[in-house]
Amino acid sequence: MDRLEKLRNDVYSFEELDTLEKNAKKLNDLETLDLIAISRLSKAAKGQLPKSEKDVKETHSNGRSRRKKS
Repeated sequence: MDRLEKLRNDVYSFEELDTLEKNAKKLNDLETLDLIAISRLSKAAKGQLPKSEKDVKETHSNGRSRRKKS
C-alpha cells in the first residue's frame, strides 16, 4: 500500500502525520497536505486525540485529584 492510499484509508497515527506533514511542506506536496488535513479531521471525528493532548488532560486531572486528597 502506498503512502497516498494509506492517507486515504486513515492508517497513520498523529505522530506519523506530523512527520509526513513536515516532509510534504518541504516538497510543497499539496495533495499530501490535503490528505493529512482530512485524516486529522477524520481522527478527531472518531474521538481520537494526539498523545500530547491526551497527556495534558490526564496530567491536569490527576494533579488536581492528588491535591484534594492531601
